Amino acid sequence: HYQPIIPLKPGNARGFEALLRWEHPDFGAVGPADFIPIAEATGAIVPIGLWVFQEACSRLVRWRQSYPTMAGQLMMSVNLSMRQLRERDLVEQLRRILSETGVPPEDLKLEITESAVMENPAETERILANLKALGVHLWIDDFGTGYSSLSYLQQFPIDGLKIDRAFVSPV
Repeated sequence: HYQPIIPLKPGNARGFEALLRWEHPDFGAVGPADFIPIAEATGAIVPIGLWVFQEACSRLVRWRQSYPTMAGQLMMSVNLSMRQLRERDLVEQLRRILSETGVPPEDLKLEITESAVMENPAETERILANLKALGVHLWIDDFGTGYSSLSYLQQFPIDGLKIDRAFVSPV
């Protein structure tokens, strides 16, 4: 599924966030909170994540072809799991997918949870620097759910934060 990213000023969609959903033949719609932790624990999240990157980039290319007047405005946002972040060939896999699909790196935004970033800060800083060198945008997702501070995050090459919904939703 793709959630549109709409600017606050009236206008067209700026891009989309790829959201993984599972339609189980017996149980119906299974939410990501139910299957992502299992995929993460078993390592299945790595091939699933690569498939999501490939599909999201391919979809972005198709949308750009279908709506040429918006082509330069559209970007794709994809979540990157803790397990994916630790994969030694992550940067090369992303580089390959971007090259195969023709999506410029600056049109891809990777969202990484605060807890994934803070698990091993020194190693994460190195990985994020390599991703940033690729040219993609890096955002912290669900900020405020962990124990980091804004001052601590300054050491990472992060482009932005997505504040956890608990801070913006009514109780």
